[in-house]
Amino acid sequence: MLFGLEAVLAVVETEPMVVAARSIRRGDIILAVDVQLAAMPVSAIGPSWAGNIEDVVGKVAQIDIEAADPISTHMARDAPVTPTGTTVIEVRLASSVDDVLAGDRVRLVSAVGCEGADCTLAENATVMNVGKPDTTGALGVNDRLVSFAMPPEAAAKVMELQQAGAIMAVVR
Repeated sequence: MLFGLEAVLAVVETEPMVVAARSIRRGDIILAVDVQLAAMPVSAIGPSWAGNIEDVVGKVAQIDIEAADPISTHMARDAPVTPTGTTVIEVRLASSVDDVLAGDRVRLVSAVGCEGADCTLAENATVMNVGKPDTTGALGVNDRLVSFAMPPEAAAKVMELQQAGAIMAVVR
């Protein structure tokens, strides 16, 4: 029986597949130490599963990935690059950032300091990085510093009105 099992296992063709070496949280940039290669049967590997570590390193995790989970190319996307003609500033947001990931485009609005009903400060701000919660923030323990790329004129408005009151990110 043992020899029969070994004979079957010897003919099972395997290919490398990228798996998580440890847990990776949604929104984290995937590092080389976060992943490893594992030999998987060819029948279990489809075209969307990453076969090279370079396919996922430096990308942003789109979902929580647990240790030993295989990683598909849909689970990670490129980290954003600062668009030409924009500047990057950190903004303390009053709104929840749980659904915001690096690379997303949002509308930044102010709760105070604007005339009229619409108080849009930046129409298409690109999320560059979502920071950890700031326990010393002026707005409370859930404050988050988020880096955004936006035109310089919008950045100046955001910096000015951030001192006056809450800034919120509206997800598109």
